[in-house]
Amino acid sequence: MNIGSDEKKQIARLLNFLLSAEKIAHSCAAKQSKLCDDKTMKHFFIKQARQEKFHALTFQSAILWLAPKGVNSPAKKQIQQYESILNDAIDNHDLLNSIIGLQVILEGMGNVALSHFNAGFKQRGNGYKKIRNVILAQEDSHYDFGLNHLKTCTSPAQHSNHSSNYLSLINDTLLSMQGLFEYFDEDADEYISEFNAILPAWIHENALYHYSNA
Repeated sequence: MNIGSDEKKQIARLLNFLLSAEKIAHSCAAKQSKLCDDKTMKHFFIKQARQEKFHALTFQSAILWLAPKGVNSPAKKQIQQYESILNDAIDNHDLLNSIIGLQVILEGMGNVALSHFNAGFKQRGNGYKKIRNVILAQEDSHYDFGLNHLKTCTSPAQHSNHSSNYLSLINDTLLSMQGLFEYFDEDADEYISEFNAILPAWIHENALYHYSNA
């Protein structure tokens, strides 16, 4: 691949961010499988955890190749906070809340980020098309699972007390990465707009209600 040394570092930083999200997804999905009695859902969570581990290992390998000496991880504070509130949902045995946080909101953000990353690789004529498509397809299936599960709930909005916290952290995360996005001639607001556009309307409505009554 024809990539300059500085560009390699910046790509590695972006991958390091995605790696952090994949590690959270792997851990959370594994824990979700232990909270769930439904065999179909349990199988999905176990499968997702395995896929997230594969994604993480893939990103780790790419980072080592791009930046053998290592790079810092963008939005580290926000990612840690996000993991904390997801773990709170798991600790409280609130499976639906964890699905909103992981399969819907975090995976939704990941889909947007990975789609931009994939488009960047295409523009640069870089390879790994097959593995990139596999990861994107798997992430799409995780997000679709979350949306489909919410449709089975009688009133998911009643269980989305933390959706505003999830959304706020994702927005803060993307805004904190503005400098990195600018390197690739992109903008954090564009990411946020695309991310918000794919989420169910009631999640935004719940967040607005929370903010107006804070």
